[in-house]
Amino acid sequence: MFTKKVNCETTNLHTIREFVLSSLNEYSVPLTQRDMIVVAVDEVCANRMIHSNSCDPSKEIEVSISNTSENAVIIEIKDGGAAFDIKTYQSPEITDVIKQHSKGGMGLRLVKNIMDAVHVVHDGKIQVCRLVKQL
Repeated sequence: MFTKKVNCETTNLHTIREFVLSSLNEYSVPLTQRDMIVVAVDEVCANRMIHSNSCDPSKEIEVSISNTSENAVIIEIKDGGAAFDIKTYQSPEITDVIKQHSKGGMGLRLVKNIMDAVHVVHDGKIQVCRLVKQL
């Protein structure tokens, strides 16, 4: 298992991307899957930093990456920011995003399309977003 902890400033997204890339290389994840996983983790971390932690440098986000004997990669993103209920979230329609010239709103849809499973748990203090990708 590989783990990286950074404070919740978006300037640290580059550090997270490099960490994810090097960790996935250690697990010999194929290039096309590796790059897509990096995009998914980057999107979740950016959302957690910006929307749940208000880019507060006194708060931290932790990313852990492991592989399983079933040939899957599991990424856990943990932080103490505001809870997000993925079950009730409705992604906007692409046509609405285009009509409104919106700059965002499609990230979670992208993450769900890239990863095989996305689970979010919040225990009152810590939120854990678990991303699973079968290789």
